[in-house]
Amino acid sequence: MRILFLLLLLSLSSFAQEKKIATLNFDALYHAGINPAGELYVASSNKLQRFDKDSQLMKELSLSTAPSITQFDAWHLTQLVLYYRETQRVEIYNPELEIRNSFVIDSVFAIEPQWIAASFDQKNFWIFDGADGSIKKVNYKTGEVLLDEVVTAFNLTSEKIQSMREYQRFLFIQTTSKLYIFNAMGKHIRTLHTEKQAFDFFGEEITLLQSTNLHFSSLFTKDERTKTLPGLFQKIWLSDDRLFGVKGNTIEIFPFDPQ
Repeated sequence: MRILFLLLLLSLSSFAQEKKIATLNFDALYHAGINPAGELYVASSNKLQRFDKDSQLMKELSLSTAPSITQFDAWHLTQLVLYYRETQRVEIYNPELEIRNSFVIDSVFAIEPQWIAASFDQKNFWIFDGADGSIKKVNYKTGEVLLDEVVTAFNLTSEKIQSMREYQRFLFIQTTSKLYIFNAMGKHIRTLHTEKQAFDFFGEEITLLQSTNLHFSSLFTKDERTKTLPGLFQKIWLSDDRLFGVKGNTIEIFPFDPQ
């Protein structure tokens, strides 16, 4: 029985390798992400690149500041948002990798803007202000602060923020141990234990990477499910028919049915 089980594992591994569409290798991979169309954006080796879902290079831009990027948000069909914490600068690119807007976060918004999250409406930004431990939602075009809430869900003396994103009008803040979910008014509504694993989204689900499994948790119900992955990855993105997985300075692309 043990022999049959081992043979089954080997056959599944071989099948996964045969299905792989492509492998993209980079000298240094700083950030990556996909948009709703399943196109891959990468900041690596002083370059900004856009690939189609099968790894074909579509656009490329020299970007000497690539190693200094703090946050990289590709999950917008018409914009790519980069944030540089050191200079508090936000850059917004269109899909052709042409810079559409750039600005420095004004102190009227936040004294210590440690993290940001671009809103899907492309007008507003969430900002985590390290000066007072608050989250703010601001309209950078009008200069209006829409809301300002002190975070009490976690303690920064024992937890360190690792990332912040908006999705489906929820705000997600991941710390070294948990994923905190806030509603559109900045109120904490849910906490997930992530055990330092990477998270992302698919449709109306949060995806948590747990070893060679991807755990799906519904944003609106208590439904949960798990899918086995074709390998061990540090981060995963899913489109309707592709899986993008990071291994060090490499991104592997597979066909994938997430249902």
